[in-house]
Amino acid sequence: MSFANAHQAAMKLQSKRGRCLHFSDGVQCNEIISAHSIQKRGQLGLIAEDGHVYRLNADLSTLKETGGKPLPKKIGVNRVSTFPGMCKQHDNKLFSPIDDRPLSVDPHQVALYAYRSICREYFVKENASKSLTEMLEHPGLGVEQRQMLAGAAYGQSLGFERLKRHKLIYEECLSASDFSGLKFIIFGSTSRCSLQASGLIFPDFDFQGRQLQDLGPETRDLDLLVFFTAATEYGWAFVLAWDESSDLSCQRFVYSLAQSGRGGGKIENMLLRFSLACCENHAIRISWWNSLDTVAKSQALDFMAFMADPTLGIRSDYLVAGCEGLADWSFDNVRDVR
Repeated sequence: MSFANAHQAAMKLQSKRGRCLHFSDGVQCNEIISAHSIQKRGQLGLIAEDGHVYRLNADLSTLKETGGKPLPKKIGVNRVSTFPGMCKQHDNKLFSPIDDRPLSVDPHQVALYAYRSICREYFVKENASKSLTEMLEHPGLGVEQRQMLAGAAYGQSLGFERLKRHKLIYEECLSASDFSGLKFIIFGSTSRCSLQASGLIFPDFDFQGRQLQDLGPETRDLDLLVFFTAATEYGWAFVLAWDESSDLSCQRFVYSLAQSGRGGGKIENMLLRFSLACCENHAIRISWWNSLDTVAKSQALDFMAFMADPTLGIRSDYLVAGCEGLADWSFDNVRDVR
């Protein structure tokens, strides 16, 4: 088996090793389930057509075929955004406030959506770190491959360690039911929805191309911004959330978003651009994607490639422009809790 195929096989095997990431995990954990990081009944229900959506596909065969670009792949909603990162007991008990009712301006609900996003990313980064470290022992590695793999393993390990701190912050918040340090902005919409997402980012550059924080290995603690979509009583919402310990970068990021809006930019386009470039955990309405022309699809895929190919590097202006006119939705109201 080639190194590339062996690496992909190792990643798939690691991703199936379920464990409960709940902050009270232990002997009381029961059956490990495939938890949805994007809700099946709420979020996916808004965009599914005949029980299916498009999901980003970035496996080796696809990337070779497209020259490094991921492609949306049709998939049933039962399989979208699932990860075996919670036991049934803890998933049902912890997330019932967001699984059983639509999102409102409720800090507890926002904290749960954010925590679910963090758990999913924690699961992915831990798997990647372990798989890459194990692959360093692969006998077919050349010198350059080993050096590249060692660098990737270090990067994943560093990202995982940085994320651990934020997972603990949200766990303390949830276990104490103290949401006083949680900041968030809810962009509400009553229009048709075509994209659902759940992700997070250590903000690097804003919508004017200004650096927000240095992501280099010498920076010990990084600010974290979580973002997600959610079903509401009257439609759906796009939410930006962070803990007060991440205020410095996140407040500047939000100010930059508002600044671009005042300069004539559409928030819908900016958040679509941000979602495609900074998150690989998407669900896409099939008819919306199919309705885009070839140029629009290529532009969207260019932004998606930021997450799929780490060798591309990050340009400081990657959020400044792009995806204009692609969003077929609008936001009616904004609720700012800062």
